[in-house]
Amino acid sequence: MRRFLLVVLLLVSVNILAQSLEELEKNWDELLQRIVREPESDQLIELGKKLSAKRRLAQLESLRDSVLEENLERFIEDLLEMSESREDLLDECFVLFPELKEDVAKFEGGDFSKLNSVCALWKLGYRPILPQGFAAWLVQNFLSNPFLVDWNLVFFLKNSLNKNDVARQIRQECEKLRDREESYSTLYRLMVLAKQLDGLNSQFESELGRYMELMTALERLSAERFSEEEFEKFSRALDALNLKKDNLKAILSLLAERSGIRDSVMREPGNDRSNLQKVKFRVDLAIMVVSAFFVTLFLLPRRLKISFFAFFRAYRIAIWLCQKELSKDPTDIRLRTELAMFYERIGENEKAFQQYKIVRDLSRMVKKDRILPRA
Repeated sequence: MRRFLLVVLLLVSVNILAQSLEELEKNWDELLQRIVREPESDQLIELGKKLSAKRRLAQLESLRDSVLEENLERFIEDLLEMSESREDLLDECFVLFPELKEDVAKFEGGDFSKLNSVCALWKLGYRPILPQGFAAWLVQNFLSNPFLVDWNLVFFLKNSLNKNDVARQIRQECEKLRDREESYSTLYRLMVLAKQLDGLNSQFESELGRYMELMTALERLSAERFSEEEFEKFSRALDALNLKKDNLKAILSLLAERSGIRDSVMREPGNDRSNLQKVKFRVDLAIMVVSAFFVTLFLLPRRLKISFFAFFRAYRIAIWLCQKELSKDPTDIRLRTELAMFYERIGENEKAFQQYKIVRDLSRMVKKDRILPRA
């Protein structure tokens, strides 16, 4: 009876412990003393495992409060935000929060609704085997939720044991949607993700990259500055693009119409040019390239300069200009998204993931601001 009362008292003390590390260490010392006195007590051993797990997890400052409180919801949120990793703490995590072990089993069994609970566990040493059908689920859900793929999910996938298979399946799913022009920006990010997983290039990814560069460049152009030479340049670029491009053609035609280009110059991309246009273009080509460069460099607004350098694949200059522009308005979500894509194009994936994380946080702030009642 006395032993039973001691165990009950210890259970109560462990459950209410831990508003500080000092209290946690004190409870640990008391537990060790009780185990010495009662080495055959199975209950004390189980409590010892839990207290030991809490003690080790609490060493991570980012997780300390949620660990001491044994607050699962807050623990998941803190783990998602944590920047460091400790790949030897997965067992301790499952001891303290057995619900997470159940979520892992459900996720690996095909319940993808548990993704948010498990996608940050790679920081504690979890290396998943992604279940069949996950790639298809990821592509379909990312099309409707562009913030689904954040830096946690990217590293979760990169730490998976079957990442090469997942990369191949992502490409296959994206290829099925090659006629969905309205989804090209999302498909491009998914194709870049697949490349990050297995390091392989693909023709579809290259085509999508050229499409995105053309779209960005056209959207940044002003009708007042749009010339016949630029019309010819973009027309040739569209001719070479082996994708659906109705939206690009519509933007190009609208720019030409608003800029007042003569009907003799207007054409659908893909038709032959007149001999006069060919001669004129060849004569003016060298002058156009040099003058366009200096005009863009010195006279155009900074956002147009970004599009200009991105179109000519000068991504590092475009990144520098993005950073200058963001110093004026750090909350510009669209510009930060472009910056992240530029980082991806030059292979600086860590910086790209950080920008996507900032975009996600800014989007959450905007959403909360819309929900909160106005005074």
